[in-house]
Amino acid sequence: MKKTLLISALALTTGFTQLASANEHAAPQAQAWTLQQWHQTQNNIPNGNISKGAELHKQALCMTCHGENGVAPSRNAPSLAGNNIDYTFKTLKDYQSGLRNEGHGKSAVMIAAAQSLTQQDMADLAYFYAEQTLQSKAPAQALSSSTERLVRKGDVKRMITPCASCHGVHGEGNEITPALAGQTAHYFIRTMKAYKIKHRTNDINQGMGQFTHDLTDEEIHALADYYASLSK
Repeated sequence: MKKTLLISALALTTGFTQLASANEHAAPQAQAWTLQQWHQTQNNIPNGNISKGAELHKQALCMTCHGENGVAPSRNAPSLAGNNIDYTFKTLKDYQSGLRNEGHGKSAVMIAAAQSLTQQDMADLAYFYAEQTLQSKAPAQALSSSTERLVRKGDVKRMITPCASCHGVHGEGNEITPALAGQTAHYFIRTMKAYKIKHRTNDINQGMGQFTHDLTDEEIHALADYYASLSK
């Protein structure tokens, strides 16, 4: 059974990769969200079915990259366990429309995989992941004064708002703001750099592009290590 599942997973992943490669530069061009559009969508997110989300997670082989319970086995894919329903739902919508497209194979695979999802499918997956638990990826560590300042107070001179003001005091996230606690440092760094060079622009008002613009690599790495050490 495990061997059959592995072969199926490899076949589907290869299919997604080939489709993504063929369409990597032809992803649909989507309009950015306005707050009004998002609030209308948010108010109409279907009630998710956790058990159906769990089944879809397996049948669609999301588990191949994101792990059996939404905890990614590799540093190259994000863990989805414990994330907010609205954030996961919006992310899947953004992949489906092509609004989220960092221009590399990984995002192209997600764009291809999201095309067949219904809104109910997205809600079921979002509810399933929200119910899972993500433990810290690294030993707890004390914050340096400079990192604590970015997390708690931001940097007024560089127009950087505190990370905690959107992502929560403990990295728990809030609605369309993702949880950061327990996320793999490697993925966190890759995401921050994608925002910084504007390869990822799907956040409303593109605030993350502004906040990351003046962050140094050392600051990004320090933030990544800190959030990886938290549990949600």
